[in-house]
Amino acid sequence: MSTNADHEDPIANFHVSRIPYNEDTIVKIINETYHLYQQLNYIATWELIWPPEGGHVINQALCEELHLDPAVISLMKRLPYIRWSQLASDIPFMRFSRPFVYLEDDEIRGGRDPDRFQVDEPRIDFLLPHEIALTCSTDEGSSAIMDLKENTIRVWDFNDGPPGDDPDNYRAYPPFHAPTFLSTHLEKIRSLEIIPSGTRNVRDLWDKHYEEEYLKIKRTLQEQFGWPYDFREEEWKAVAKVTWERIIRDEPDFELDPDDSDLPPGMEEDPDFNGPFPQTPR
Repeated sequence: MSTNADHEDPIANFHVSRIPYNEDTIVKIINETYHLYQQLNYIATWELIWPPEGGHVINQALCEELHLDPAVISLMKRLPYIRWSQLASDIPFMRFSRPFVYLEDDEIRGGRDPDRFQVDEPRIDFLLPHEIALTCSTDEGSSAIMDLKENTIRVWDFNDGPPGDDPDNYRAYPPFHAPTFLSTHLEKIRSLEIIPSGTRNVRDLWDKHYEEEYLKIKRTLQEQFGWPYDFREEEWKAVAKVTWERIIRDEPDFELDPDDSDLPPGMEEDPDFNGPFPQTPR
C-alpha cells in the first residue's frame, strides 16, 4: 500500500481550491486499474464482477440503516468487486491493502470501521456518513478511506499511526486528492513500476525492492511480450503462471502440474457456480 511517507507534500501549506468529487472520475480510474490487473493475469476473469447496467444490487436498506450518504451508496453500486471477500483477502489492490466487497452485508458493516472489523465488532458509526473505505489492511498494512465531500483519501497505516495522541483519529492523517492518489497507483502499474504477479501461488504487487526477480519479469513483459503498446495479452496469459514460477524459483526448466487449476472446486464444471467455496489455505 502507498504509505503517507510516499505522498509527503513539501508544499502542504500551499492551498488550492479542489474541484468537487466526480463519481465518474473515481469509477473510471478504478475500472482502468482492474483492467490492467486482468491484462497482466493478476486477476482472472471469473474472479471479478463488473457492475451491470444500473449498478450492482446491494443491501440498500442496510446502507440506509447505517446512515450512509446517498453518494456513498451510489459509488458502491458502480465499483467492480472481487467475487467474494474471502478471495479478496488474498488479492491486494495496493500493497498490504485489499479491496472491500460491498456485495456482502458483513463487508458493508465492516467498511464502517476498516481498522477493527477483522478482529472485533465494528463500530458502525465510526466513519463519517460521506466517507467510504475503499480498502482495508492486510498483514498489518493500510486502509484507504475516501471522503466524498472533500474529494480526498486518507491512508490509515497500521505501522504509522495518525499524528497526535488518539490512535483512532484517522482524520488527523494528511488528505490526498483522491483522483491523483488513485491515478498515481494506476500509472505505476502501467509503467511497471509496480508489477502484479501472474501466479496465484504468490499473489502480490512486486517492485524494485524484489531486485532481480522484479527486473527479470519487467524485461520479459516489455521485450518478449511487448508491454504496453504491442502487448501480446493472450500469449502472456497462456504462460504467465509458469513464467513467474520459473523466475521466483530460479528454475528455468520448471513445469506446472498439468492438473493444476486456478478455478475453485465446482467452477471447473460450472463457470456460473458461485459457492460455497472451500476456505483458502493459510
